[in-house]
Amino acid sequence: MGIKQDMEDSLKDFEFTKIDGQPMDEDLNQLTKECINAAASISTTNGGGQHGHVGMIIDDAEYILFSHNAARFVTPTNPGPYPATVDPDAAIRERQVAEHKAEKAEFETYLGVENFLRKALIKVVDPEWIAELESESMGFNHRSPKEILAYLRAHGGDLDHLDVTELIQQLQKDWDHVEAPATLFARGDKIERQLVKAGQAANPPLRLAFALATFEASGEFEPSIREWKAKPVADRTFTNFRIFMQKAFTDRNKHNKSTAQSTGRGVVNSATDVTMGKVDEAEAAALAIAEVAMVMQSNQEKQFKQMMEMFKELMQANVPGAPSQASVPTQSKQRKVCPHCKRPHAKPDKCWELDANKADRPANWKPAAERQPKAQS
Repeated sequence: MGIKQDMEDSLKDFEFTKIDGQPMDEDLNQLTKECINAAASISTTNGGGQHGHVGMIIDDAEYILFSHNAARFVTPTNPGPYPATVDPDAAIRERQVAEHKAEKAEFETYLGVENFLRKALIKVVDPEWIAELESESMGFNHRSPKEILAYLRAHGGDLDHLDVTELIQQLQKDWDHVEAPATLFARGDKIERQLVKAGQAANPPLRLAFALATFEASGEFEPSIREWKAKPVADRTFTNFRIFMQKAFTDRNKHNKSTAQSTGRGVVNSATDVTMGKVDEAEAAALAIAEVAMVMQSNQEKQFKQMMEMFKELMQANVPGAPSQASVPTQSKQRKVCPHCKRPHAKPDKCWELDANKADRPANWKPAAERQPKAQS
């Protein structure tokens, strides 16, 4: 089928997250990472040879920060057919043939990766957000993935004052008594990067104040908090607090693990004596699972969830009337429907249906009343 099609086929297992409604900054960050993961998987000597085709996604200035010897990623050009005039020297002619084949393979590989990423971007974004990029004759084939991502950031991903307020509220969210501090701080780093993009300066002392307040309010680290407050002022930095709290969390978990092991064994052993006749099979299994779950620490949430799934299955198999998996409600993150255009929309006040926003409408935009309803599958 050719190199181009082979490249597209080799990338088909990469998944991309669907964006419903207006693409926000966080959505586009995730989409960019997904594009980078796919592009990086196809090797090339272009751009230093260490990051595959990532150079077709990120800006040149950012790429050279990661590339070997600050090499630039150069968009390959079509080498064209092999020239009619070749060198009469056999050795030189053989080298020229090999070079031409390599250039052709490099070009077709690039086209395959580019076409796959272009299709992926078009598929995950609602049509109205990229309609202005589409050509009546070419469709999106004349648009590069980098160009599509840049357009989406310019027209959908900007953060306004409402977004900034929401991010600050997320940054101040209390610790849930479960996740590791390192996870809490990493999420805060991500939020801070978004705020910096919106023009808000990074503020480590403020983040330290938020973090100290939430861990102190939890009441689970009183000795550690006292130890922290006794440190010299110069040592009480946000960077040091991150390390300090993760260590305190780890030490607490070690203590809890020891306690859980002894307590859990006692519970299970008690279930094997004369009272076993009063405990049905599902309850005994639950006790055994509880011991394992107690030993698992709060930074091992994935394993804990697996244990809970096992418990559900046991209960459904052994307890009459237990709710089936189908009856257990699930939650999904969905954007509210805009009251103006009746579509998922993060910012109803910026809806194109409003006359106040008509300057932002794409050239081929149509009001909701004139749009054809999508066919039901």
